Amino acid sequence: MDKKINNEAQDRENADNELGGRIDETNTNLDNLDQNKATHDDVEELRGEMYKIRDNWNDRASHIARGTDIETTKAVVEQILQEKGLM
Repeated sequence: MDKKINNEAQDRENADNELGGRIDETNTNLDNLDQNKATHDDVEELRGEMYKIRDNWNDRASHIARGTDIETTKAVVEQILQEKGLM
């Protein structure tokens, strides 16, 4: 009977140690997530940058579509001149 009690006590101690290890591992994972999460301010800053890039591309596309984009117009004129052997 003492052997059964000792075995049960050892089994409980092993289970407690395993559970303690799993709790420690979970806490470490939670700490890592807290350290790496983006804050609301980070997200807002990135969203602002994304909107600026989008607006710049929309403006550029609008200029190209209207033929008022100097860089694109220059490139097209140069290409035409090269094709005609004038450049």
